[in-house]
Amino acid sequence: MEPTQWGFLLPVILVAVAALTATVVLWPRFGRGGVRAVAARSGLVLASQGLLTAAIVLVANKYFVFYPTWDDLLGGDGGRVQVNSVQSDQGREARPDALVHRTTTDLAPRRRGHDPSPAKDGQVDRLQIKGARSGLDAEAYVYLPPEYFRAEYKDKRLPVVLLLSGGASDGKQDWIKQAKLPEQAARAVADGHARPTIYVMTRSHRALTQTTEPPAGAGADKGLRKHPTTVAAAGGHPPSCFDVPGHGFGQAETFYTQDLTVAVADTYRTPVTRRGWAVAGFGTSGQCAARYAMLHSDAFVAGVSLNGTFDLPGGPVAPRPGGPRADLYGGSRTYRQDNDLLWRLANLPQPPVSLLLGAGDDSGRPLEQAGRFAGLAKEPLRAEKLAVPGPGGSLKDWRGTMPKLVTWLNAHLAAE
Repeated sequence: MEPTQWGFLLPVILVAVAALTATVVLWPRFGRGGVRAVAARSGLVLASQGLLTAAIVLVANKYFVFYPTWDDLLGGDGGRVQVNSVQSDQGREARPDALVHRTTTDLAPRRRGHDPSPAKDGQVDRLQIKGARSGLDAEAYVYLPPEYFRAEYKDKRLPVVLLLSGGASDGKQDWIKQAKLPEQAARAVADGHARPTIYVMTRSHRALTQTTEPPAGAGADKGLRKHPTTVAAAGGHPPSCFDVPGHGFGQAETFYTQDLTVAVADTYRTPVTRRGWAVAGFGTSGQCAARYAMLHSDAFVAGVSLNGTFDLPGGPVAPRPGGPRADLYGGSRTYRQDNDLLWRLANLPQPPVSLLLGAGDDSGRPLEQAGRFAGLAKEPLRAEKLAVPGPGGSLKDWRGTMPKLVTWLNAHLAAE
């Protein structure tokens, strides 16, 4: 019988009540002086107080479930403990495995005339992720290098790069089919220019969708689904890649910097410190990647912006078609400045991260702003520029520069 079961608790409570009653009834009998009377009174007090304390502690243990079994209390289970996160008051049990669904694809690099082998070709997985913190869902493709599956690497935690697409295409497989990143990464490792790295490829904030499953706990989603800004404007996606105040559907930054990183870390062998994590973005996601590296330097050691601009995101959001339009920053001048990366560079202490700013040499504003950004950067932040011929308007234009990108990331990331 376990310490949280009423079959054990009820007798202890009844004995405690009986001891207290006996103390009250018998106390006058031992009111005289003498050693025996004093000893009797002391025994009554100790017994009643001890039993009452035990009853109170056991009732509290049943409510808070500190020790559900005697093995937990006495340490008799050899340390084998299974912990489930449970919301109180009729909440549902949170199942971490239900937040990430992993499937294997045939998108990994192939050797002609050979059957696919993860230990020789690597592997590309598809992850379907439910954001427990942000309330947003997304899809990601994860390239695992061949070394990940080899015996000599079984205790290694490979560095991770999060890659966000953007621009006019913003396709779910742009990093695979346009940039040919898995092939480029494998070639760089084979040539000795980079170490094995895990690449997590996903789309911009425009591809995020609201989760169909409400948060755990009875009524926890009340207010979110009924919030006037829950229905996002223009296609049903968050209005920006940062968290938008008062916008129940606008927690994109929380998704990318918390939900996505936790999902990857729970699924693969990844570094436990920021030294093994970087983030990169192309086009509209370029500023987002720089932002995540700068504002979350506890999670990322480096960031890359390819053909991104650094103008402060502007424009109001429309809660629903035909509804009143609201300011993207909730009317807060402070929050507006806080999201202006160029203002932060000029006015605030800079974070200890390294940034690579890429732009086409005929791209116009991206090239101009990359130069302005680099000019404002100062220690401990380090910013380098990288240019490609032409406008650099698609990831295909950057395919030939991928080896430089992989090498640069390798120089700033560490395995564990």
